[in-house]
Amino acid sequence: MQHLFLVLLAALCSVTVQAQEYENRSEFFFCNLNEGKTMADVVAQSEAYGKFSKDMGTKYAQAIMTPMHAGDTSDYDYILWGTWPDGEAMYEEWGSYANGYGGWSASNSAETPDGEAGSCHRSIAMFNMGVTHNRIPMDERDEKQPIQFAQCSLKEGATMAQLYAQAAANKEKMDEGGFKGWGIHYFFPYLGFDDVDYDFVQMNHWYSYKARGHMANNWGDFVAENPEIASDIQLLVSCSGSNSFVSQMVFNNM
Repeated sequence: MQHLFLVLLAALCSVTVQAQEYENRSEFFFCNLNEGKTMADVVAQSEAYGKFSKDMGTKYAQAIMTPMHAGDTSDYDYILWGTWPDGEAMYEEWGSYANGYGGWSASNSAETPDGEAGSCHRSIAMFNMGVTHNRIPMDERDEKQPIQFAQCSLKEGATMAQLYAQAAANKEKMDEGGFKGWGIHYFFPYLGFDDVDYDFVQMNHWYSYKARGHMANNWGDFVAENPEIASDIQLLVSCSGSNSFVSQMVFNNM
């Protein structure tokens, strides 16, 4: 399976720049609240790390995800989601954390919350491909936004280039259909994986619950009028295990 991912990622690198909007790197930490701590403590600790990142000049952003409809979440209370613009920034930020955060936090104790807010027991890193977006103005976006993930695999004979092209074609029709304030990303396994039974994770996100509600209420009629939206994608990929979270961006130093 690891060999499959290497081949897949090599193929991604050969796709033209028009295939996706951008490529980032992301990490995810699955965490439990420590005794006596709340999600407000998690946010405060993330904010403190954002100040450290800014002081160090690293390019890094961090969001917190809490389960909304996410199935069995007995192993974690929340997920920390960090993002870098590229691999160089990823390792620069990790280096600053490994070599500098302890000293910084000791020297800036007034800005660092007492005690760890949570304990994280699993961490992974992934290639984060921004596929398509219909963005709305910042003042129309919610602070906490809905986000969904599903595990997906290409069907036999299908390629990522075809999938990117189909996503772009679907976006054009969705724009014409009046859907605003949404985006799609594909995440490909990078570090922290033993073996998986999917090729990538698809993330659908919305900049507001209003945008999510509009899509939920109108999607059925839209697909009925444009059946190729669903059928053309289904020829290329199969997805399962959809779950949803509330995502809150805490800081963005990118």
